[in-house]
Amino acid sequence: MIATPGTVRAIAMMCLGSLCFTLNDTMTKFLIDRYDVPVIIFVRSLLAMPLLAGMAVVIGRDRIRWSAHAPLYALRGAINLLAAYLYIHGLKHLSVAEATVILFASPFIITVASATLFKETVGWQKWVAVLVGFCGVMIAMRPGSAAFQPASLLILACAFLYASISLSARWLKQDDNLWTVSFFGAAFSAVFIAPLAIGDGLAIRIDDLALFAGAALSSSFGIGFATLAYRSAQASDLAPFAYSGLIWSTGITWIVWGAMPGLWTLVGAGVVASSSLFHLLARSRPGRPG
Repeated sequence: MIATPGTVRAIAMMCLGSLCFTLNDTMTKFLIDRYDVPVIIFVRSLLAMPLLAGMAVVIGRDRIRWSAHAPLYALRGAINLLAAYLYIHGLKHLSVAEATVILFASPFIITVASATLFKETVGWQKWVAVLVGFCGVMIAMRPGSAAFQPASLLILACAFLYASISLSARWLKQDDNLWTVSFFGAAFSAVFIAPLAIGDGLAIRIDDLALFAGAALSSSFGIGFATLAYRSAQASDLAPFAYSGLIWSTGITWIVWGAMPGLWTLVGAGVVASSSLFHLLARSRPGRPG
């Protein structure tokens, strides 16, 4: 089945969201050694709100609106906060590329959930794509080997939490725009983490504000783009394209740190990439079910 224009737009938003998440990971990696995790999340979320509000008016010619689904946003904020907490702790011991590959377990989780909970029709091509992608994740993690990093389990738990956030997008209002979705995500994260962050102290270096601001916007836009994508198309159609983060994370790890990921990370990433390519080619063939 050939993808509809709406699905193509959703896929583009999914890829943009993956790029934003990778940029957030990169900037956060520079902050980890200087700040506790609650402080990073709080300052990032706090800065995101005025930045998003201003950009909504200047760039989007729009404004942030109150949503009737505020309680759902609060639940999503709590889940996202826990996911971010686990992810940043894992990022202390893993490279951005290694963490991203492990996080690619979420498309498999999303596809299974979309078939069982939402009763979506998941053709064999989708199942092959996500199963092969999940095998790539296991290759990169190498559970049971001497090189296995316990921090990988934190990222894997994070993958389950991010999958639940993605699937919950189905219940959000259609007229909640990118700015509203991103703003509420940042606002509830700031509220929930504030007691821990303030207790740790907020001595922020001036020269780190640019990193915090960059992480704030990239994290918020990542959540916003991914939410709008999953709200606009079937989760099982979009899940394999979350693997686009593989390109961003590998490239940024090489450009910023001058290091290529390890052999098994690259092998796992190659398997993951092949699964997405297979899904894309299978969808583009006329007369074939998705």
